[in-house]
Amino acid sequence: MMDKEGSRRKQITLLIIASAFSILIVAENVPHAGHRLLTIFSSPPEPQTSLVVGAYVFLPLALLWASWAYLRKGKRPLVSFPIAACVIFLTMAYLLPYPGPVKKTFLMIDEARKIYAVGLENSGDEPFLTKQGNPIGVSLNYTLSMPAGGKYLIQTHLSPTSRPLTPEDAGIDQTGSALEVVTRPDEWLTVQSRTSVRRLRNAIPRFILYNASKDEFCLSPLAKDLMKDNPGLVNYRVEIRVGGNQTFMDQMALLHCETRNSYDVRAFYESAIKEHMPFCSL
Repeated sequence: MMDKEGSRRKQITLLIIASAFSILIVAENVPHAGHRLLTIFSSPPEPQTSLVVGAYVFLPLALLWASWAYLRKGKRPLVSFPIAACVIFLTMAYLLPYPGPVKKTFLMIDEARKIYAVGLENSGDEPFLTKQGNPIGVSLNYTLSMPAGGKYLIQTHLSPTSRPLTPEDAGIDQTGSALEVVTRPDEWLTVQSRTSVRRLRNAIPRFILYNASKDEFCLSPLAKDLMKDNPGLVNYRVEIRVGGNQTFMDQMALLHCETRNSYDVRAFYESAIKEHMPFCSL
């Protein structure tokens, strides 16, 4: 009687495990299916897309339930079947071209390990000069050591050391004395493993804007208002944020340094006036 009851409980447990892994297989395929099925409406359409999606779903399910039917009658099915189910599921997740929740989690963990291994080797700075030779910002250079290869998101922010940042600032100074990278703070880099990358970034105050299409600068009509919080001659705090292709925006490694030279935002403003820099159109 006890053996029969134990066998029944074992079969129920195996059925629950098989059902749970079936749900995981379907859930893991949802992002891939949605991504692939969009190509049906692309030009030219890809009618074989549904077959590809179906193969990733039904083939693992067929293998899973075939393993359940075979292993439930063997020795130690509560050990052999979960192992087989894990192998089937992880193999499917690994082969998915578009990652599901589980694969994406593993990718995020791997990329987190990668980005936190990035180091700042050295840095330097000098005034960023216009074509006429007048300073309107800071030209910052630094070298990043990247032990692991891959795709990195690099963000560079500069703010005066005289103003301590609060948690509400999220590491970014929004005042007029802060400096912004000329093109944009976000930059994607693809590198080989064990690489050192030297970067040169030019940063200007918020009241000076850069028009990439015309390759020229303009002065904001609000420049005087933005100058009210000018701290005078100060060093700048440099924060370099390193992210990955699979990481969240709040999952970034932070590297810090300070400019060796001191800068006064008012000098940048006076350079813009001296050069008769045109006002930006609102």
